[in-house]
Amino acid sequence: MNIIEEISKRQEEIKAEILRVVQDQTYSLTQKNLIMQPLVDENKILSEAVEKLNGLKTKNYFGLCNPV
Repeated sequence: MNIIEEISKRQEEIKAEILRVVQDQTYSLTQKNLIMQPLVDENKILSEAVEKLNGLKTKNYFGLCNPV
């Protein structure tokens, strides 16, 4: 499986977990923040990784040493 697909799958899991926490009325707002902050941070890093991996696909690696 493609790494970008793996990351996207994990991002969907994170979104589902965040939604579950938001909808759970047994947690206080402080508890929700403590639970969700690592998830939000992970999702942010994964989004940056996908952006950089997609950038690699379109990057021009033509070197200046090869004057064609």
